[in-house]
Amino acid sequence: MTSATSNSTNNSSNNRDNYRLLRIYTYYRTALGSLLMLLFTGNFANDVLGRYAPKWFFLTALVYTVFNLLTLIGLWRRQEEPDTRQLVGYLIIDVAALTLLSGTSGGIASGLSYLLVITVAASAIFLTRQLAIFIAALATVTTLTETLITAQIFGDSSSRMFSAGALGILLFATALLFQYLTQRIRESSEEADIQAQEAAKARDTSQKIIERMRTGVLVTDSQQQIQLINNAACRLLGLPPIYAQLSTNLSEIPLLADAYQSWQENPKRARPPVRVAENSAEVRINFAELTGPEGDTLIFVEDHRLLAQEAQKLKLGSLGKLTASIAHEVRNPLGAIAHAAQLLTESPELADDSKKLLNIILNHSKRVNQIIENTLQLSRRSQSQAQVVELCEWLPKFISEYSQALANASEVDIELNIEASSEPILAKVDINHLRQILTNLFDNGLRYGYQITGRYHLQLRLGYQASSELASLLIIDDGPGVSEEMEESIFEPFFTTENTGSGLGLYISRELCQSNQASLTFTRWQGKSCFQIKFAHAQQVF
Repeated sequence: MTSATSNSTNNSSNNRDNYRLLRIYTYYRTALGSLLMLLFTGNFANDVLGRYAPKWFFLTALVYTVFNLLTLIGLWRRQEEPDTRQLVGYLIIDVAALTLLSGTSGGIASGLSYLLVITVAASAIFLTRQLAIFIAALATVTTLTETLITAQIFGDSSSRMFSAGALGILLFATALLFQYLTQRIRESSEEADIQAQEAAKARDTSQKIIERMRTGVLVTDSQQQIQLINNAACRLLGLPPIYAQLSTNLSEIPLLADAYQSWQENPKRARPPVRVAENSAEVRINFAELTGPEGDTLIFVEDHRLLAQEAQKLKLGSLGKLTASIAHEVRNPLGAIAHAAQLLTESPELADDSKKLLNIILNHSKRVNQIIENTLQLSRRSQSQAQVVELCEWLPKFISEYSQALANASEVDIELNIEASSEPILAKVDINHLRQILTNLFDNGLRYGYQITGRYHLQLRLGYQASSELASLLIIDDGPGVSEEMEESIFEPFFTTENTGSGLGLYISRELCQSNQASLTFTRWQGKSCFQIKFAHAQQVF
């Protein structure tokens, strides 16, 4: 398919080139006939042009000029190259006209016969090798015939026949030479066209790749004029997409201008991430010089959060293997310590102070054991077994089971508000993972809310976006909330604001959400702390 398309493109290119050359050659023919008419009627070369048959010379020149003019008008109107038969007809007419003009002017001695060289050269350009040789042979035969006739009339046949023979050789040599040169030029032109197409294809492919990159890319010239900017750069820098189509100077973007100036002063210095706006993410800007005389500069704009997340994943991957092995080693001696402390508490001879110390040992043993359990759970987390869940039916059942499992179940108040929907609210999620996620979030919300209000209360809001067909769940508590400084850290492992917490609950919940192609984020709802779960589409393929 590619070869056929390339051949079609090359043929089209050759046709256009032949049309242009044919039009130029027709200009030449028209100008030649007009010039001969002008010289003849103006008596500028009476001793040469039409010397022996002026009427036939004038008539031939007139008809030849009119024919060429009509041919030129036809080419202008049709804007396409004539077929091979028409081209051969034009060239035969040229040979006949030039032979008549030469014969009426005294034959080969007039010099007009040498104009046949241009006609033969044109035939080698427009026609195949066989047809070009045919035109050369026809021109040679007509020249020799015209020379024989004029030699019989004017005598001096030896010199005229020698000149005619030499001209015949010249005509054949011209046909072969121009055929060879034309073939080489066409091959070179085709190669150049193919290379241009490949270059254009590579450029378009590179442009598409750059446009789809998540990393922002800009290219500036030596005058700091932006030559290229992709959509990711516009998004990360908070610029409207129209910037990708405008010619903008770097000075019009202060953030980049300052970073560029800093890089110019010290190219080797590492630049810290910068924040584009108050509520936007931090970005990292790097520069690189492009080789070449233009002095272009390549600018990369990267989302610092993504880089930090990738670094965090690499760190946690190696840390998980280490902590899993350590957890196995710690669990056995920890169990022995807790068992020994439990046995000591049963001794009747213990003093009250000793019992307090043993309780401290037991409490902290439970906390360490919980950390070990969470750590092992992270290291051996199973693959998600997602299924379609009708949340309007499943959530009330889970809330009931969760409340009954609590020691103070009578004091727990969990409200569930479902937004009006004419259709079931569906989501695709692993039921066991969802139980663990909601358990962690409910435990945190009830505990922090009780510290402030003295009651165990949660508010749930189940929603459904008709446009995207995605379900979302808001878990709103009455707790003190999370400060803005801590919002970016609450999902990090081992981050906690309590002395008794392990700091793994929210991290595990978010990891489980991601394994189900859902998202867990912290937000605020009417001034209260809120965790939002956005579920995957019910038809999502995992």
